[in-house]
Amino acid sequence: MIEPDDDAPELDGELPSKSQRKREMRALRDLGERITELPRAQRDELPGSERLVRALEEFDRIRSREARRRHLSFIGKVLRSEDVDALSSAIDAFDAASATHTRALHALEAWRDALLASDAALDEFLERWPTVDRPRLRNLLRAARRERDATDPGAAPQRRRYRELFQLLREETAEGTELLPPPRR
Repeated sequence: MIEPDDDAPELDGELPSKSQRKREMRALRDLGERITELPRAQRDELPGSERLVRALEEFDRIRSREARRRHLSFIGKVLRSEDVDALSSAIDAFDAASATHTRALHALEAWRDALLASDAALDEFLERWPTVDRPRLRNLLRAARRERDATDPGAAPQRRRYRELFQLLREETAEGTELLPPPRR
């Protein structure tokens, strides 16, 4: 009589189906693709083995589209032995930081447009950020408004002061306060 092996998996449905294994491999391949799309600085911060790092470096060297596709499958295979949850959460953190940064830039653009539109927005901005360099802000606002009003309809618009105003707003609001867009009026 053959004794059952304690290390062998039982065949009572514990093994995943072939379709399930394919879905898992496709998910790992997709994760590998997300990793390869990250900038190198973010990729270097990811938790991963030396084998994964080498596979990603090799992927960067490959130029052929078909070879890159095959190598993504290899990266998916390498990811089987990695902590996938840690990698996924790190990538999600990068995405969240990117989305937060984008929202902040949109809020700055809204403030710039509101400041150019009315002096009431200037009062509210100065109330929210009292440490702002007021003379510089007022001078840039005046110059940006003049630049906007002096633009010929057929000519390319001058946007130097417009960009400088945005840079000033970004510098002055960077001290950790959450940047909300101006209220709609």
